[in-house]
Amino acid sequence: IVFWNDPDQEFAITLPLLNLPEGVHILRLDQVGALEAKVRMEREDPEGRYLVYAPSEEPDYESDWLLDIRLYSRSFRADRASIILDQLGLSNRYLAEHLAKRRKFFDNKQRTQRLRAFVAPEDTDVDLDRKMIAVVARADQPEWFNIIRTLFHEYTTRDNGEDIDLAMPPSSWMRIEKFDLEQPFWRMSRALFGYSEENPSLENFLIRLMVTDFAYSLKGEIPPALGHLVLPLAGRSNAVVCLGQWRDSSKASSYDKLSESVAGVLKIEDLIYDPEIENLLDVMTFQAVERTIARGLRDRVQSETETVDAEEVRSISTTRQAGHWASPNVAGAEEVPRSALYAIYGALVAAADLFTLWNQYHRNPEYDSAGAMYKGYEETLYRFDQLYRRFCEQADMAGSENWDILKKLRRKVENCYVNGYLGDLSEKWGGFVDPKGGTALLSSWRMDHVQNQQRFFQAHLAPRLREAGRRRSFVIISDALRYEAAEELTRELNGKYRFEARLGSQLGVLPSYTALGMACLLPHEKLEYKPNGTGE
Repeated sequence: IVFWNDPDQEFAITLPLLNLPEGVHILRLDQVGALEAKVRMEREDPEGRYLVYAPSEEPDYESDWLLDIRLYSRSFRADRASIILDQLGLSNRYLAEHLAKRRKFFDNKQRTQRLRAFVAPEDTDVDLDRKMIAVVARADQPEWFNIIRTLFHEYTTRDNGEDIDLAMPPSSWMRIEKFDLEQPFWRMSRALFGYSEENPSLENFLIRLMVTDFAYSLKGEIPPALGHLVLPLAGRSNAVVCLGQWRDSSKASSYDKLSESVAGVLKIEDLIYDPEIENLLDVMTFQAVERTIARGLRDRVQSETETVDAEEVRSISTTRQAGHWASPNVAGAEEVPRSALYAIYGALVAAADLFTLWNQYHRNPEYDSAGAMYKGYEETLYRFDQLYRRFCEQADMAGSENWDILKKLRRKVENCYVNGYLGDLSEKWGGFVDPKGGTALLSSWRMDHVQNQQRFFQAHLAPRLREAGRRRSFVIISDALRYEAAEELTRELNGKYRFEARLGSQLGVLPSYTALGMACLLPHEKLEYKPNGTGE
């Protein structure tokens, strides 16, 4: 006995034309009463084979006269929804009615095949709607956050040569409406994010997600003009996670562009002008926040040169350099100047360290000998040159479009380095070198515990070569490699590789020119130069 319910009567006309096996009888419940059919199958012909056809849904258990027979027999459905149900491998038979409501979606075989790749046997009607939306939106995975990112990403892929128009939904949204899936989408938005509007729209949804992300990470009060756009408390963490995943995804470029559009609509830069930058440190929502923090930190370094807290500047800069807008490792929109923003923070750290070093240096007692000053350079003073170089490198990398951020600060750095450090250093060192001075360094050109450059071979290479006849040593000469650059290179080598690099210094030869300096590194018994400048 097989029961066949055909509520849409799709097969009522073709029923008599079925080529059934011999001995199978058709009982139509719209022509034979249920009680008569029950007597015939159980009393009059208990060994017979029957196809029981009803052009209606199965009745409720309490109203079903044939329930006992139905429980030990089998059911068959040939309506389109049931066929799709079987094709998708769904175990919940009640979903046939839900699939019938989505008939327009299944008019296309390709859509059905793509949906089949997402469906699991135990899926519910909510799961099916979500996965149908994923198919229509062309999302690679049917998770809600991924679907939302994919929908918004399409705003930036329209090749119309115009600015992004948030009021014009992408074509995927048009298809969602066409297949009657917009209500399930908004129900999801309400369940996950608490988003509920009388007339919901993707534009309003995006704005409220971004404002909520901004408010969540902001320390302190949100600007009053944005308060009404923050989503309810229950949905805020989901909004933050969703946008965080978007910024970290392969679709980060669309986040950059859309956040800039939303910032323009809301005039974010006007609303966060001149706040306490510590309140913004965790906010990654808008690029305008990055510019505000960079300017605020610049003003702090520039105005507090005598009391600047270099560690605080470094902490803030490091945090922002690792964030979405200033990290060069983020594969975002090309128009976002990530490398420039990263360099600006690097320049601010170098400037703060330079000012701090100068504040410490000019308060210390003066060096009392050339040797003391030589040792002082090896230990500390080289950092003036190093920090100045780093600032200039980073400021140049920031580029002309961001030069206004560092222009005034650079003048202060130049003044500190040139007029402060170099002027003071030159005056003190000149006093030790001058033959008229107390030490008359220039007349002997020697210092205790400092090796002269012309003894390089005897001191460093000859002992190694004497240890073994087949031993080789390689000397790499880099003309004018500054001590501060060599110190930085030493730290990098020791931090990355399995060998140990050591840094030392020598008192260079006079006169100090390249040909003589290189020649004195070679093995020799005597080295001199003639009045015309040639050497031997």
